[in-house]
Amino acid sequence: MDWKRVLGLALASVALALVVWGLLFAKMTTVSIKVDLPPAAPARPASKPIDIFITPEETIQVNGKPSSLDTLARDVAAASTLRDKSQQQVMIRAGETVTYGTYTAVLERLRGAGWSKVGVVKD
Repeated sequence: MDWKRVLGLALASVALALVVWGLLFAKMTTVSIKVDLPPAAPARPASKPIDIFITPEETIQVNGKPSSLDTLARDVAAASTLRDKSQQQVMIRAGETVTYGTYTAVLERLRGAGWSKVGVVKD
């Protein structure tokens, strides 16, 4: 017999033995451990976003209450349910006839007061 053939048969025998050994003894080597985990903490409810509406007459409302550019930051802070301004969502709705200057003034007041999650809603 050729040495290559003997080597191939030996390797095939070893591989077959390893497969049989794995199939027979793999089930016996597994260990099961019972772990008692505490129940999952309920997720914090997401805060409701603050709605700012710029009317066609260019007056400002925060959650349906009248506001102005001068009191906008204070009114938004009063309507916020979160302490962290970076986590509170603020949504701006504006009529189609609102001027760009009024819209950007509202955005600048919010940004200047530290509100970073500001979104625009188009009806």
